[in-house]
Amino acid sequence: MIAAHPLPRGELPAVDGSGDADVLRLRSTAVEPLLERESELQALVEAVDAAGGGTGSFVLVAGEAGIGKTSLLRALRTRLEGRAAFVVGACEALSVPVPLGPVRELFAATAATGVMSEGVDRFALARSLLEALRRTEPVVAVLEDAHWADPATLDVLRLLARRVEREGVVLVVTYRDDELAANSQLALLVGDLASTPAVQRLTLRPLSESAVGSLAASTAVDPRELSQLTGGNPFLVVEALAARGGLPSTVRDAVLARVGRLGVEARGVVDVAAVVGQRVAPALLAAVAPSTVEAVEDALACGVLIDDGGELVFRHELTRQAVEASIAAPRRAALHARVLAAFAGDGEHEDHARLAHHAERAGLAADASRFGVLAAADAERVGALREAGLQLARALRFGAGLDAGERFGLLVRLSRALNFEGQMEEALRAAADAVAIAERQLGAGAHGRALNVLAAALWSLDRVVEARAAAEAAIVLLERTAEPGELARAHCARLRIEAVAFEPSAVTAAAPRALELAAAAGVDEARIDAEISLGLAYGHQGRPEASAVLARARADARAAGLHVQTIRALVNSVVVAADAREHATVDALAADALRVLDDYQAVIPRHAVLIAVARSLLDRGRWDDALEHAARGRRQWFGEVPLALAVEALVRARRGEPGAEALLEQAVTGVAGVPEGWRHAMLHAARVEVAWLRGDRHSLLAQVQAVRAAPWFAEFGRPSGELALWAARCGDRLDPPATAPEPVLLELAGEWRGAVRAWRALGTPYEAALAALPGADRAARAAVAALRRLGARAAAREFARARSERGSRAPRGPQHATLANAAGLTRREQQVLEHVARGETNPEIARALHLSERTVAHHVSAILGKLGAGNRTAAVEAAHAAGALPGDRHLGPPI
Repeated sequence: MIAAHPLPRGELPAVDGSGDADVLRLRSTAVEPLLERESELQALVEAVDAAGGGTGSFVLVAGEAGIGKTSLLRALRTRLEGRAAFVVGACEALSVPVPLGPVRELFAATAATGVMSEGVDRFALARSLLEALRRTEPVVAVLEDAHWADPATLDVLRLLARRVEREGVVLVVTYRDDELAANSQLALLVGDLASTPAVQRLTLRPLSESAVGSLAASTAVDPRELSQLTGGNPFLVVEALAARGGLPSTVRDAVLARVGRLGVEARGVVDVAAVVGQRVAPALLAAVAPSTVEAVEDALACGVLIDDGGELVFRHELTRQAVEASIAAPRRAALHARVLAAFAGDGEHEDHARLAHHAERAGLAADASRFGVLAAADAERVGALREAGLQLARALRFGAGLDAGERFGLLVRLSRALNFEGQMEEALRAAADAVAIAERQLGAGAHGRALNVLAAALWSLDRVVEARAAAEAAIVLLERTAEPGELARAHCARLRIEAVAFEPSAVTAAAPRALELAAAAGVDEARIDAEISLGLAYGHQGRPEASAVLARARADARAAGLHVQTIRALVNSVVVAADAREHATVDALAADALRVLDDYQAVIPRHAVLIAVARSLLDRGRWDDALEHAARGRRQWFGEVPLALAVEALVRARRGEPGAEALLEQAVTGVAGVPEGWRHAMLHAARVEVAWLRGDRHSLLAQVQAVRAAPWFAEFGRPSGELALWAARCGDRLDPPATAPEPVLLELAGEWRGAVRAWRALGTPYEAALAALPGADRAARAAVAALRRLGARAAAREFARARSERGSRAPRGPQHATLANAAGLTRREQQVLEHVARGETNPEIARALHLSERTVAHHVSAILGKLGAGNRTAAVEAAHAAGALPGDRHLGPPI
């Protein structure tokens, strides 16, 4: 069929011949043959056949409006009649989407009950939906018009895409690819799923001139002119042919030419249906626009509306939009008011988002505000904070009759919703408005509560001094009230700020009070927040109990379904593990964190994880990988970006490449105006090392002198320990904190052999090599060789210079030709191996090295033989183990 007819939504369970009462089937209707869609239809049939064998798939069907996405699915249903069960949900073009609306429809169609009451856990919803769809025969679950989907629905789709392969289900999602820019969350989803094995994408193209000519064969219309006018869009072709009296110039003209032939009553039916939405129940239609049966039949005969099993449905959303736009504004508002009255008068309608939509379109401000508040609460219950924020903004915009307390409460909720969704500036404005109302008209409790959300918004913007002041002011106010929950939140907010930016010791001192208040008030999110802050503070100090505290917080947050706290616990666990050089833990936690952050599209926390992983890779000597992660982590500026710049600066400086100082200056500028804390300590350590690498002992010692009296020096185990170590290597002395890393304390105590062993145990080849600086000549030679294998040319040079300054023999290290020979490879074989390790094919390597493909094949064969490997992947793994690749050589000096 060329002109799209909507798929029946939902579908009640039906009984098939086997007696399975839960099989879902779409009603059979006549379907016209599709033109130029056979390959896409066959791909869908093959996907269903695979699902019959237990291998499900996720199919994205993309194309512009009217291109035939729904028609394709109707043809699929007809082709598979009796072979598969179907269930359908769809998104709608409301001013604010109904959170999880299409997911609710799918659950309702499966007769699953009570699932949506489980709360906001998207993981549980995805699992439950797959369970509800499980049948003895293949199931095709369709979600139409995802370009109108809310973020919560897209979260569920992302999870389903990763799990559907193990089920006998084909999940088909249609969307308009020309509207991706208007739904950035959908664009991210489509991009993220591109490499998911179970996902395939079908893009429908315009009809050829030949196909357009087939449709116009029985008319006098010129096929070429029709094709040029419509661009080969099937819907436009059919509408143009139905318009009569010549070709219309727009979709609106085509649709109005069709409905213009209706009588007054029938046109009234169509107008009311257009205002209601894509689908309208006959009872609602009768309540809003009393009309004769003949009028409804005329509207159906015209082809604008279709009888879809008891509901009237527009043949295409473009048709509905064209009709609605043609209604005069005063009459359109009056129709919206009548629809609202009919919905509100039935006593059972709980779709508050739809009621708010009609109230706003009717110009009924008080109703728009009232239903907006109710719709916001609905959205909050399922964790759809974007929609909650939009409804709260609607309630405030139309809430001229709200009193101070009501407006205050809405602003507090709005600020929290906006902050979670990453709209920090808007969150700050809402919080500031709440503070102003509380100060003028409400009591200390409200004022303290407003300051809590103000502190959160300021903290998200990295305005930590103001955030700290707001949190402390909130505590002072709330101590005088009987609001233990808000007081607990205020204490926990201050802990969060101190842990990230200021003094870990202040966190460890204040944490018991915050935990006591949160436990007494029964505020789980505050208690877990306090535990996360305590774990982070322990980690910054270098205390070993940090990992256990954070692990408990992660488990508690997940068990309680607290997604904000789960994300915060995961991110800070990765940061602390990277600080402690617990590389295996970093890898495991980062993989877990990135999965969760991708599911919730938490962009900034994802960048923070990437930067922490970059620091870990730097420590491991995997410098190219570290650069890649650092670059990905700093695509958008936020508080951790200076640490990514420091990673890039250190790699450049160690390799003797230019630009390190400029990167560090940019990093230092990034933390200007923020009170000195952990990030400053890390940057000081990086600047001292870069000064040593360029042979500038004067700058190094000046940096050491600058931090000597810094109040934070005794707070942070790792960076303060490193500063003490660099000072010692240049003949100065700084006393490190007792929680500095063990190898640092060993080297400062003169136990260089123990330091080398300890650095090796931590998997840090660069530090292990430098620790041999005071060692014997043999150890020094091996250290320089290790540095050169890492590509640390500047470090090898300065190591030799430092040895000479100490009166020790300066090692020359092995010749360059032998450096590539850790696995017995020739220089050319080494070059080929490095390209193989980057995943390049023989033709790509040949082009890069200006060799023939046959020569490259010979080199690859020789490499496999020398490394005892059966394939390229095994060769790369063997090369890593032998230290034959520049980014992963961990050989250290003998001790």
